[in-house]
Amino acid sequence: MSRRDPLEPLRRIRRMAVDEAKAGLAGAMRGEDAAAARLALAGEVIRHETMAASALDGGCPGVGQFVLWLAGARSREREAAAAHCAAGLETASARCALGDARAAERAVETMQERQAATRAAAAARTEQAVLDEAGQEAGRRLRAARHAIRPEMAGG
Repeated sequence: MSRRDPLEPLRRIRRMAVDEAKAGLAGAMRGEDAAAARLALAGEVIRHETMAASALDGGCPGVGQFVLWLAGARSREREAAAAHCAAGLETASARCALGDARAAERAVETMQERQAATRAAAAARTEQAVLDEAGQEAGRRLRAARHAIRPEMAGG
């Protein structure tokens, strides 16, 4: 008779939690990559526009407009840096969640392995007891047979 493992439903739940954590990490990594790309783009735009503005004459009205634009661009760059930092923290958190989910899954697997080993040891003990009993019964029969043939051999 096959006995159902009571831990198997928990193991499936743990496996699903690992899968969800993997998906969460993948999403967080995509978000971090996108935030890094926005930060890099903001920096590149500032560098490009600064190079272009460096060719302007100091008395040119474009210089004043550039200064105003640069203040806004730096603010957007700081916002992009903060978003990138937050995305990095989200990725780190998702990595921890995946590690926790994997550890929980492994704990259930370890419990299952220990229970299987306990069942196997109990089965081996039962089998050995049956063999021991069979051996003792064979010994009793042999002594009984010897006694029937020669009663003086019955003692040993």
